Amino acid sequence: MFLGYIHSFRALAILFIVAGHTIDFFIWPENNLIIERLLRIFISNGSVLFVFIAGYLFQHLMGKYQTKKYLLAKFKNVIVPYFIVSIPAIIIFVAFIQRETVWFDFYNNPEWLQVVYFYLTGKHLAPLWFIPMISLFYLIAPLLVIADKQKHFYWILPATILVSCFVGRGLPLQSFIHFFSVYLLGMFCSHFKAKVNYILNRTAILILLTIVVFSLAFYEYFYMSGTMTYINYLQKMAMSLFFLGFFIKMGESLEFKIIHTIANTSFGTFFIHSYLLTSGKLCSEWLTGSKIQGNLLFYVGITLFVLLSCTGIIVVLQKLLGAKSRYLVGS
Repeated sequence: MFLGYIHSFRALAILFIVAGHTIDFFIWPENNLIIERLLRIFISNGSVLFVFIAGYLFQHLMGKYQTKKYLLAKFKNVIVPYFIVSIPAIIIFVAFIQRETVWFDFYNNPEWLQVVYFYLTGKHLAPLWFIPMISLFYLIAPLLVIADKQKHFYWILPATILVSCFVGRGLPLQSFIHFFSVYLLGMFCSHFKAKVNYILNRTAILILLTIVVFSLAFYEYFYMSGTMTYINYLQKMAMSLFFLGFFIKMGESLEFKIIHTIANTSFGTFFIHSYLLTSGKLCSEWLTGSKIQGNLLFYVGITLFVLLSCTGIIVVLQKLLGAKSRYLVGS
């Protein structure tokens, strides 16, 4: 059964992903550091929204679950495009440039092993760490199907949230542990959607969740340093519940073609947007001879340009390749 509110949520989630990575497109001058800080607090870590939706849809489609069919579909639509999309970045960071984000002795390994490590960790391109991590959820899918049928399974949710606060993002297994609670929260909201949708649909609950989101943001701004903190994780969990309730409440009033198209191409945009951002940044710096100074107007413009450009590229590929475009870019 098609869920229009989740479809709209997918469009918003990919906007968060693109917008989060666009922050690093710029060098932020001292007079705009507050804007940068606020953007990182409210926009970055959009992967939490993505994982929440993944958990929600997994549980929602559980009635049709068949292990072999499920894993084959994930291999074709996620792993294959991951391998293909990764090729240019891996060639660059193995043969020409050393990637700064890898561990210190990474390049002491032979080149073939560097390639293997890049594919296993996703460290060759900013957003692609997500694929090795989410693949672990695919592997435990049979266990989650069994667990979902147990009466008291979701009682572990508070404990998993606590674990997520202590275990941060890292290599795939560590990130899997970190994000497990929000995936489980998505499953919970789908499993009990009749009750959850009724509760989250209420204006008072949406106002309460808004207060929680801004309170956590306030705390992070004044009392935390760095980004991707456990406070930010909790904020994005609350934001996931807010947007779920918001899109349920709005219903068919948000059924615009552009939202539908962005949602349909969201996974493809996830795969390719970093290439557009990186190439655009390098070209701009080459043309101007300097780093690009960040401000809110440029930030919004670049974010929308990259999002819509990726959407357009995916739509063209879908028209040219049909269903086979999924094997190339996941959409």
